[in-house]
Amino acid sequence: MTATVSVIVPSYHRPDSLVRCLNALASGSMLPDRVLIVVRGDDTDTCEALARWIETPPERLNACRVDVLEPGQIAAMNAGLQAATEDIVCFIDDDTAPHPDWLANLLRHYADPAVGGVGGRDIVHQDGTVLDGRVREVGKLRWYGRMIGNHHLQLDGGPVPVDHLKGANMSFRRRLLPPFDERLATGSCCLNDTDASLSVTAQGYRLIYDPQAAVDHITAPRHCWVSRDTADAELVYSDSHNWVYCLLKHLGPARRAVFFAYALLVGEGTRYGLLKALASLPGHGLPALSQFRASTRGKLSALRTYAAWRGSEKTG
Repeated sequence: MTATVSVIVPSYHRPDSLVRCLNALASGSMLPDRVLIVVRGDDTDTCEALARWIETPPERLNACRVDVLEPGQIAAMNAGLQAATEDIVCFIDDDTAPHPDWLANLLRHYADPAVGGVGGRDIVHQDGTVLDGRVREVGKLRWYGRMIGNHHLQLDGGPVPVDHLKGANMSFRRRLLPPFDERLATGSCCLNDTDASLSVTAQGYRLIYDPQAAVDHITAPRHCWVSRDTADAELVYSDSHNWVYCLLKHLGPARRAVFFAYALLVGEGTRYGLLKALASLPGHGLPALSQFRASTRGKLSALRTYAAWRGSEKTG
């Protein structure tokens, strides 16, 4: 039996980007059974643009609107997930444009019943240029907790097994996917994609990254408090919180202890640990300390969030 598929597109105050995304989906060599566009009722520009679009090409794409009341990306993704009844659910950002063979390249991997999720390349266009480069690894999680992304870069070779997918271009078997965790703090890199990926692999299924299942990601402005400035203190806090909380959930006891020591002492990216903060002082001065404080606050807060999650798991 052929698997059914839906594409979930959360959108907020980016009507032009959304229309471009829908046009790209409608031009694909394979069409999904449904496209679920998740919008806030108070986002009148997007609602009006979507209503006009649905009226004009209904025969090309089965698209429908899903309303969400709560703010935030996770609430939007959960609203879309709740509405999805298809076998496979795909998630893309509203400022992406899937390539014509995007969906076909994703779905071919689901012929293997051991595959629980598939993602593809997220080709990032920023300020008129493509963030490019070649890498040998994508979507890996080191045993001590270091995360390797690289989903936007060119991978040497073809499809490969990975540990985590990227939210701008990912898909899963619907029956394996729990609701997105609302304990994750809102932020630019909220790691709900990593959390979902690790939830699926924990059930014994594999994840595949196929660079041919590509989308163009033409980054659009965000119309909410979330900044793209990776040095923003609130963003550093939420990103550090989510990194620690997510991995504490999914690592075993021994790895959790090693990871938390690594997070506090070393860190990665903007998630400064003590040693990285000290090494950054000569070049960055007081901002490095500010970043370290925000990151440490987030990591310690993650312990409380993890404890609350553990308590809910035991009582649930």
